[in-house]
Amino acid sequence: MPVYSRRLIIIGLIIFLLGGIVAYQGARVNSGRQAVVLRVPGIIEPRFQLEPRLEKYYRGCGHSYPLPLPAGVKWQWAGREEMSTLFPATEGWHLTQESGRLVATQEVDGLCPACAPKRHLAVKDGLVAVYQGPAGTLGPLLRVTGLKLSSLPPNWQAQIQSGAAVFNSEQELLEALDSLDEYR
Repeated sequence: MPVYSRRLIIIGLIIFLLGGIVAYQGARVNSGRQAVVLRVPGIIEPRFQLEPRLEKYYRGCGHSYPLPLPAGVKWQWAGREEMSTLFPATEGWHLTQESGRLVATQEVDGLCPACAPKRHLAVKDGLVAVYQGPAGTLGPLLRVTGLKLSSLPPNWQAQIQSGAAVFNSEQELLEALDSLDEYR
């Protein structure tokens, strides 16, 4: 019987200590101070202590922009499984970790809002073509003009071939194309 009672006392002490640790952690979290994380390697997945960073990555131009965090979600102590539920891979989200912070990046096709209104001239089958976005991006072909590259002045030929014929708006592009109409 003494062995049995010793075991009960030890189990009681362990339960008492664990209860004290839980109460201590709860008090620290509720007081706004940083909680102490106790990790058992290989058993408990570490939780992210910092708010995650959300961003949208545009494949067309390669730019990233920060996104606001959705309202109403408690971010502290969210694990990878909770985050993958909020940001599913089927919607283009990729989760990475950077020094204790989870980074959720959504990859989308197309150009970012800053690059979408830009236009540039390039060559397609010997003709001057208009593409959406700045030169060097994967913006879509908007139209092919009837202008042959070989009929343009050398300075325009050089600008178009080097990717320097970039316009910040459709209006700027139209003004440039109007000045080139005499070379048809």
